[in-house]
Amino acid sequence: MEDLLKIRKFYELKKVYRMNTVENRKESSAEHTYSCLILADYLLSSLKLKLDKIKVYELLLYHDVVEIEAGDIPIHHLEKKKNKKENELKALHSLKDKIPKLLKSKFVNLFLEFEEQKTREAKFAKAVDKLDAIIHELDYKKDWKGWSEKFYRSLNDEPFIQFPELKNAYETINDFARKNSYFDD
Repeated sequence: MEDLLKIRKFYELKKVYRMNTVENRKESSAEHTYSCLILADYLLSSLKLKLDKIKVYELLLYHDVVEIEAGDIPIHHLEKKKNKKENELKALHSLKDKIPKLLKSKFVNLFLEFEEQKTREAKFAKAVDKLDAIIHELDYKKDWKGWSEKFYRSLNDEPFIQFPELKNAYETINDFARKNSYFDD
């Protein structure tokens, strides 16, 4: 019963809000995780990539859990990002004792794998994480205000280099954003 009560700690991700808009409110990190999982399933089902699907799903499932204690730092808040890794590691160590023992090492290992970006699965999950936010924001053009294409690319380009299949989708979205005046250039 103790572990079942501790599982509620993960539910707190529903209370962490991101900068992304959903109708007249902000998106939760839990909603973002869900849409990342759907996007990853679509991409892994349609692309012929030799990746461990379950590993990708698990990486995405746990990648933002530290935000329960560290909070979400938007991609463009460069000053706040300076201490992000340190704050997330503190949150990781704090959280591991508040979740079910059965998931403790899995959570820690998956979070670190995602952050270290040493495996193809982690790199793919990072690209999905970025692509999800970009696709989501296509419905909220006002959220792009103040973003030049150069600044936007400086924050987003890197994860797509290793996956040409995703780079094509990313560039198609960028073309759409440029043609529809999403960027302030």
